[in-house]
Amino acid sequence: MPPVPFGWGLVLQSSAKMVNNPVVEVFLWAVMADLLTGIVKSFSHRSKVKADSSVGLYGIAKHLLIMLLVLTIYPILDVLQFDSISNAVVLFYIAEYAISIIENLEVMGFPIPEFLKTRFEKMAENAGKERDDK
Repeated sequence: MPPVPFGWGLVLQSSAKMVNNPVVEVFLWAVMADLLTGIVKSFSHRSKVKADSSVGLYGIAKHLLIMLLVLTIYPILDVLQFDSISNAVVLFYIAEYAISIIENLEVMGFPIPEFLKTRFEKMAENAGKERDDK
């Protein structure tokens, strides 16, 4: 099996193709929706954490770093022909942002269907257990 050709020109071409990738587009929309719902949530009377510039800057920095990570790693993995891994990473972050958006909406008082709440609570519990095991 011949080695996979790699060059930064190929990475740039892959970056250009990323613009038309629906998975990446959904990821970017999820990041924006999470930012928006988080900001609106901070002004809600039900929120435990109120609007604070230091918390907001931390959140924006975290979102920007995740976006930078995804938008940098995705084309490199694509060039190395690890498309499925790059899509899995993006889908993981989409799921994380979806959980966050649902949590934000719940704090703001939007009705969330019970089956979604229980499913996401189980996911959050499992994620907490995995972190504790490490």
